[in-house]
Amino acid sequence: MSDTTTTTTKTTKLITFLDTIGRTILGEVTTSSDETELGVKNPVILQVIQTDQSGRMSVQLLPIFFREFLSDKTGDYVFHFKKNNITTSHIDALDFRLQAQYEQMFNKNNAFVAPQPQQPDNSQSVINLFDE
Repeated sequence: MSDTTTTTTKTTKLITFLDTIGRTILGEVTTSSDETELGVKNPVILQVIQTDQSGRMSVQLLPIFFREFLSDKTGDYVFHFKKNNITTSHIDALDFRLQAQYEQMFNKNNAFVAPQPQQPDNSQSVINLFDE
């Protein structure tokens, strides 16, 4: 098993690896890592999608677990990946835009607003489909 390579930003030490089904995972290495498990804080799936017929592609970062489901919306979460089930990389640097997108996703200053229930619109008249 090769050592994992991490990319360090001014605030975040990021790692990239492939999980058991071939998804590219990006996240922060934690101190809870040991010989058998890799602790990754706030892991995301790096997804490349084709945006139109011309073949243009874009990158999306999808959280493995959405912070909106946590009781503390600014909280972090850690997933533990079995080291013998992942494929590590030796990427020494990530594009600054990818790093910035990741850091913005998990910025503690992001405000999470609970959705407001929609009020029924009484201005529309009821339409009866069948005569009774």
